[in-house]
Amino acid sequence: MTSTVCELKDRQQFSDIIPCPDSLADLAAREPANGVYLVARSWQGGRVLELDAHFDRLERSARALGHALEVPRGRLRRQLERQRQASGWQDVRFRVTAVLDTPAWWRISMEEARAVSDALLRDGVRCRTLVHGGRRQPEVKSTAWLRDRARLDGPGSGDSPVYETLLLDQAGGVLEGSSSNFYAVIDGTLVTAGEGVLQGIARRIVLTVARPLAPVRLAPPRLAELGHGSEAFISSATRGVVPVRQIDDLALGPPGPITRQILSAYDEWLTAHLEPLLPVSDCTRSG
Repeated sequence: MTSTVCELKDRQQFSDIIPCPDSLADLAAREPANGVYLVARSWQGGRVLELDAHFDRLERSARALGHALEVPRGRLRRQLERQRQASGWQDVRFRVTAVLDTPAWWRISMEEARAVSDALLRDGVRCRTLVHGGRRQPEVKSTAWLRDRARLDGPGSGDSPVYETLLLDQAGGVLEGSSSNFYAVIDGTLVTAGEGVLQGIARRIVLTVARPLAPVRLAPPRLAELGHGSEAFISSATRGVVPVRQIDDLALGPPGPITRQILSAYDEWLTAHLEPLLPVSDCTRSG
């Protein structure tokens, strides 16, 4: 997979858009360590979901690290659209990084957005676990975590690849995925960690659409609680809801009824709340 990169440092315009042979995952290892970031994607040819909420969290992440950061929202939106159009990709997955130097500077990395395959949504994905104890500042999306995450993830053994690494606390509860939030359905109740995890934007949507469908308990679901009839799934802003069929050697099977209902409700919510990447007032402005 290829990507494009551009930067805004101490000048008025972004640098030229540079093609890059690496994916966003590959580029993560080369991000400056002193930064904060967001990852999102476009849908339906340049529409986005809750981009201002991503920008808000970027500013909160910087404040948590001791930096006052004002996101140049209009400029970033215009550059994202310019870069998307220049790429020739209909929809894109992008990372916006704020490097917390003095002054702060910006990097946009972008690749083609690809939907989760029908096979994975139908059958579910395979995950593995890692006793990690949780991140020190889980509410902060820092580039330092990007580097740590690259060391946690990696190929697994067996006849199918590992899709996500799940981080366990010392009691065997699942806190979150390395790049997602995690949920289990146990005896008809949706169980997911309430604290010590990233309060993801996709997570907020999941909890909104799930509450009319099932009781919700905010606590790390323990693997020992998962048995016959249990369900599991993960969520992220760029993938939506993805069912989990296996965790280590624990086979859960294909998506259960509550997971399927939440997946459908999430997709309906997303479609109803998409917005233009560029506000109407900016559509006639040049990048």
